[in-house]
Amino acid sequence: MMYLEKPPKLIETRMFSSMPPEFRRPGVSSEWADANRGGHPVDCFIEGPSFDKSGNLYVVDIPFGRILRISPDRAWSLIIEYSGGLMD
Repeated sequence: MMYLEKPPKLIETRMFSSMPPEFRRPGVSSEWADANRGGHPVDCFIEGPSFDKSGNLYVVDIPFGRILRISPDRAWSLIIEYSGGLMD
């Protein structure tokens, strides 16, 4: 049992942004999906959120080897695309 002097404060959350359709890759196969999803394609799988000093949020789209930036005004942009997927 966890000991708390007072219950944790509940914080209401809301979605900041979601990946726009133009960056999704529905039905596209990837090595990552083959290894991690039994070959079922995924249109994106983002991880690794990190902010810069200007408030931009960077995320990695693991299956397709992309780093994307989300600006404070919620605009998405592709920063770089690399071979991605699995590391040899």
